[in-house]
Amino acid sequence: MNRQAYSKSVRIYFFTQRWVGRALRVANGCFVGLWLGVLTGERLYAIVEEYFTRSKSGEFGEFNYHSKEWNRRGLSDWERRAVTNYFGGCKRLLVLGAGGGREVLALQRLGYQVDGFESHPDLVIAANELLREEGLDSTVHPIAPDEAPDIETTYDGIIVGWGMYMSVQGRKRRIALLRRLRARTRVRCPILVSFVYRDSTGWSYKMGVFIANTIRRVLRRQPAEVGDWLAPYYVHYFTQDEIICELAEGRFATVHYDTTPYAHALGIAT
Repeated sequence: MNRQAYSKSVRIYFFTQRWVGRALRVANGCFVGLWLGVLTGERLYAIVEEYFTRSKSGEFGEFNYHSKEWNRRGLSDWERRAVTNYFGGCKRLLVLGAGGGREVLALQRLGYQVDGFESHPDLVIAANELLREEGLDSTVHPIAPDEAPDIETTYDGIIVGWGMYMSVQGRKRRIALLRRLRARTRVRCPILVSFVYRDSTGWSYKMGVFIANTIRRVLRRQPAEVGDWLAPYYVHYFTQDEIICELAEGRFATVHYDTTPYAHALGIAT
């Protein structure tokens, strides 16, 4: 093949790659928009529960949130830095979205008193079995999805379990959750939330929400929001402004924000 023909084939390759990529994003946006429009909030919660149930079988690779191996792996580096830098003066912590007990176990080993709360019944069982095996007195309590515990305990710090915040459906509901958590804390109490970051309002998000809301208007449902997605269960991908504003409306001032290696923000109760 001569050089001219070689160069032409390379240009054709990159041209078709770009357009195939766009076509796939269009198809994915249409797929997500359709299901975000059709599914009720209750069905979206059911998908979340099914995802975590299926993780037990190893369907999602290493992410078996029920396994003792996973839950004994301790805090990730970014979680450890956040705890070291902002939770040093805390004694009693609330972990919401405690999963199979990974964060609760790790924090208890660091000397904190920890109360965990989790909505998936199988994960509650797995977490408490793990903690009993470790001879620890922390407990993970069952709780309804997107709820804060209705108890009188006041906590020194709050950790919203890895990625749990982005699975709360809708901005109003997320802010209401933050305010209920704030009611369980003192002034200057730290809160850690983690999420998936989006750096802009891309057209795939716009397409997905346009299709979803076209359907939801017909069905007379609350509108979806730009950033809502299915991956494979419901999540909301956040911009920096969104997460800072939601924390502020929940009465937490953002003191740290980072998108690597996993997006997270630290707030301080005001």
